[in-house]
Amino acid sequence: MALSFKRVNEILRLNTHLDEYLKQWISRGFNQPIFIEKPTDEMISEKIINVIYPIGDPLFVHVYSTNDAHGYKKYIIIEPPRPKPEIYNLIELKLAEYISENDTSETAEEKSRTLLKYLDKICTISNNSIDYSKVSEKSRKIPLSQRDYELVKYYLIRDKVGVGFIEPFLKDPYLEDITCPGVGYMYVVHKIFGPLQTNIRFDSEEELSEFILKLSEQIGKPVSHAKPVIDATLPDGSRINIVYGKDISKKGSNFTIRKFSRVPVSVTQLIKWGTLDARLAAYLWIMLNEGMSLFVCGETASGKTTTLNAIASFIKPTAKIISIEDTPEVTLPHGNWVSEITRDTRSEDTSVTMFDLLKAALRQRPNYIIVGEIRGREGNIAFQAMQTGHPVLSTFHAGSVEMLIQRLTNYPIEVPKSHINNLNIVLIQSAVYDKSGILKRRVLSVNEIIGYDSKRASIIYVPVFTWDPISDKILFRGLGSSYLLEEKIAVMRGISRRDIKRLYDEIELRARFLNLLVERKIFNYFDVYNIISKIYSLSIENIIEEIDEIIRVTIK
Repeated sequence: MALSFKRVNEILRLNTHLDEYLKQWISRGFNQPIFIEKPTDEMISEKIINVIYPIGDPLFVHVYSTNDAHGYKKYIIIEPPRPKPEIYNLIELKLAEYISENDTSETAEEKSRTLLKYLDKICTISNNSIDYSKVSEKSRKIPLSQRDYELVKYYLIRDKVGVGFIEPFLKDPYLEDITCPGVGYMYVVHKIFGPLQTNIRFDSEEELSEFILKLSEQIGKPVSHAKPVIDATLPDGSRINIVYGKDISKKGSNFTIRKFSRVPVSVTQLIKWGTLDARLAAYLWIMLNEGMSLFVCGETASGKTTTLNAIASFIKPTAKIISIEDTPEVTLPHGNWVSEITRDTRSEDTSVTMFDLLKAALRQRPNYIIVGEIRGREGNIAFQAMQTGHPVLSTFHAGSVEMLIQRLTNYPIEVPKSHINNLNIVLIQSAVYDKSGILKRRVLSVNEIIGYDSKRASIIYVPVFTWDPISDKILFRGLGSSYLLEEKIAVMRGISRRDIKRLYDEIELRARFLNLLVERKIFNYFDVYNIISKIYSLSIENIIEEIDEIIRVTIK
């Protein structure tokens, strides 16, 4: 929604750098951008874009369409100008005198507070004109105008606490990926506007390599020619992959950041986006409630982890859950959740692998084990866990059930085919393009593993839900289609053959409940979980009847 004229003027008055940018933009003969509070889903289908939105004071982003031959829209970070180099360098020197080894800080907030405490000790705000040529290292206090003080404060926190000039990318909640392919411009993938070329660039291989070396040291995983490839986690939780040097990359050093969202995408948001529908979500809800093991499968950037996080809210709120990951991407709302992370010390004696953590998890008696992604021999332990009654929820890199089985049964995972039926459900997800050329994530199928055919040495599975690309709808085969509902869950609940329809009716009832949340625009992950949790103390029928009152009481 566009901001009012009055609100835009207020923003420009408070942010002179934005006002200056806008004047330069218009002076070049371009149309004035539309100021918005945030990008919305309705903008996805718009062909021509020219908008500015805030990503936290004093940062703004300008996204606009061009006639660029490469087809990229532009993503411009608008930030304040840098302070005068001589003053900024002087302040850095003075700060180095104050900050000692005793000033240890665990969090970014603590580091910022420490930095600003010492900044206030060495600087003073002056309303008079300042002759900076007379200011030296011997000056007791460095005089700064209010504007210069704000600029120094912004850049000190950005460079010393954050990750330098890529920090604004991490502030934008609408980015999925940030890529530096080498010398030249950086690129991003925006949740609303798709792939964009940014105004941030590296002009030389030396500049890029220097930045990568500094960044890798800052995050505690130094890169080198001896170890040129690393995976690590940035301070905000985002995942970064770095490739260093020209030895293994023709274009030289490069890096890719996969953004981390502190509040995961909810299942109601996925329903609204069309990734899955309410009936499919209701089916998964029943399955996870009853302790079925499920793999969310798909190719790179298909949204596997997003879907896993969303459906994990269906696990009973009283369950004990252990998650095991290389880099922390799983976020759960459950109180009894243990999050375990691997440790790579480059030594077999002190490193802790997924395999080690998964073995340890089996001794902790969890109700559910969530594995961030199965790639190696830990897959064998995961299937042993299923065999001993520990449900497993995981992501897996495979575009079909056949590819999943092929990867599971071959090196390095090597799960015997006869053990595959310990896995109950395989959800296949993909990134697809609609008729307008817009990228969307869709669940292509949900498949139930029935068993192993020893005569044919093959796995028998049934697709219960399938996606129809023509209508863009998820099709459900209906009554009589689910082996798990009829042969496992009905038995567990003591439901007779003639009453099987009750389970299919339950899917429809839960789907109706989820659709009501979508209609009421309940999309926050934790709000959705809190409302779902009430079903365990109240009946779903009562919640549907009192949905508006329950929403009012639950959401503060």
